[in-house]
Amino acid sequence: MASKKTVDQSAYSNFARTQTNKYKPPKQGSAGKKKLSKAEKEKLKAEEEERKAVEEEEARQKAEEEEKERKEKEKLEEAEKRKLENAEKENRRQEMLALTDLQEGNQNRLNELNNDRRRKAKWARYMRCDGSPDPTIPGEINTYINLRLEDSKHNDIDSVLKQGDLDLSLINELDYLLEDTPESELDIDELERYKSTREDLQQLIQTKLDAATVMILGQATDLCDTETIKLFEFKERGFQFEIPRLLTLSDVGFRVLLTQYDHYSSTCKSYYPRKKKKEEPIEEVKEEVQEQEKKEEEEEKGDEAAEEGAEKEDTEDLMAMLRQMKGEAPPEEEEKVEEVEKAEDVEEFEDPITPEPPEWEDFDEDEDVMDLRANHVLGGVFHFNLMQLPPQPKTVNNWVITRLVDPPVIEYVDYVADTMNPLLNKEGASPSQEKEKAADTQKRDEKPPIAVTLRLPMGCLFTEEPQVARWDDKKKHWRQDGFTDFKYNEETRMFSFKTAYFGTMALLQDAHINMPFQSWELRPHKTNSAVLTIIAAIIEIEIEIKDAMCCLSKPDDKPELEHIKGRWLTPKDLIKTLRKAGINVFPADDSAKYVSIQDKEDWSLFLMTKRRSLKLKMTEFDDAYSEDYAEGTAFKSNLYHLLTEYSTKDARERIMDTNFEFTDCVHQLLSATKVLTYA
Repeated sequence: MASKKTVDQSAYSNFARTQTNKYKPPKQGSAGKKKLSKAEKEKLKAEEEERKAVEEEEARQKAEEEEKERKEKEKLEEAEKRKLENAEKENRRQEMLALTDLQEGNQNRLNELNNDRRRKAKWARYMRCDGSPDPTIPGEINTYINLRLEDSKHNDIDSVLKQGDLDLSLINELDYLLEDTPESELDIDELERYKSTREDLQQLIQTKLDAATVMILGQATDLCDTETIKLFEFKERGFQFEIPRLLTLSDVGFRVLLTQYDHYSSTCKSYYPRKKKKEEPIEEVKEEVQEQEKKEEEEEKGDEAAEEGAEKEDTEDLMAMLRQMKGEAPPEEEEKVEEVEKAEDVEEFEDPITPEPPEWEDFDEDEDVMDLRANHVLGGVFHFNLMQLPPQPKTVNNWVITRLVDPPVIEYVDYVADTMNPLLNKEGASPSQEKEKAADTQKRDEKPPIAVTLRLPMGCLFTEEPQVARWDDKKKHWRQDGFTDFKYNEETRMFSFKTAYFGTMALLQDAHINMPFQSWELRPHKTNSAVLTIIAAIIEIEIEIKDAMCCLSKPDDKPELEHIKGRWLTPKDLIKTLRKAGINVFPADDSAKYVSIQDKEDWSLFLMTKRRSLKLKMTEFDDAYSEDYAEGTAFKSNLYHLLTEYSTKDARERIMDTNFEFTDCVHQLLSATKVLTYA
């Protein structure tokens, strides 16, 4: 029975499953779904919201952890940056102090040397027993000038020229004192007295030359050349000029006086650079601006402090919450950051204040007036004067009768060529007289321009056709009007022109013709010896430097410079000598107005700022400027320490053995040529 029952139940079970699998109720769409009750819906909604809250909390915690890690990383980077900056500041401070000590030591020794030299020169001047007056002592120099003016017995040309050499030496002595004496040792009264004495000596020279001229003119009858009619030539000087017919029939004389000095240009207002005057703001406006700026700074500081405080509080709360949730202690990195934050910054080395570059006024005269900031007088000046002959001596029997004029003075004759006379028409005669005068009378009365030919003065290098100008004594400037028909032969060095005026004249050349420089190089020879090479726009020169002296060693193909080659001079004297010879590679303070600066040549490039010096990765031929530094470069506070870093052991030893006089000589030449700016 038991067995049968078990079989029956099993069969029923199989049948039931079979029937269940076979039966499928028809699909009735959504209507067939079971609807959820309101309680079930709320339960599901609550579960979904709880899930989203968990996800948002996890996302928030993750974001907080990422933000914490980011801020910790930034703090560590900032701390490391501050650490490096402090190390760099300390290194810079030490290097700058060492450089300052070196410079001050050199300067002190140089000052002692110059002061000792000045004392010896002053003592030597005091002990001089050649009869020459001391131009710095008013009593001596005034007595000398007055006696010379009163002496009418030595007005012959030979005596005047001989005495003029002494006068020029006294002027040069004053010029040297004005240039060499420190400003602190020369008060305003002495400065004005030296300048006044120099002007008196210059006037003395001209007065005596005029007196000698009057004496020569007084003997014109005996000294005249009766064969000279239309042309006169000074063969030794290469100076010749034509004489118009009108002047051959007049009692006049011509004076050609060549001088190697120029006492005129320094009295012209364009001779010295003129700074623009900056308008200072009214004091009240300045105070208001300062108060407003101060108020804005305080507000900015308050806002920044509030933002920093709020940010700090948020960060601290977040970190505390996370540590509390995870049960973690503050990381060691934070302790390191706090230690670095508490560390004080290294004291900064105070750099000297760099003054703003001055602005220069433009030359605002008319186009015929020469700008002496842009042009230099070369070869001195020459006086080409037309003068009235004084009464000539007459021989009566055995007597020579001479009419004396006291005081003897030069009487200049006004001569203006017809082409420059606005009262005359193109034919050279006034309109009312055009048809009245005969042709021969008109030709006799013509005033044509004077043709002048001269050889350029030796010892001066003219690298282009010179310009000629005349001195306007009333307005105190050089003028170019009144000159025509220029001709220049570079091989024979002959220059010719026609002038409508007589007077004081000079040849001038562009002062910046050799700027900007193409390249330059300072090449060491041995200890305390070097060569400075400058390839200028037209000429290439080499300057040998040894200890405190220097000399011109090249070019070799310019005979005009042979008289100065190989002469060892101080930098100041060499600069003056080269400028006087026509080689101006020494930019003035305002030369930037006249020179266009070009790119530099191909060498390693170093970036020098007030805070650091380093070698750059870029080259001269890169398209864009970049301050990326070269690989393996060292950051130094100045060029001196940077170059010693790249120098060999022998070079460093040579640097240490360099004396202060050589350093000063190189410094003067580099400062005068300004090669870093004008090359």
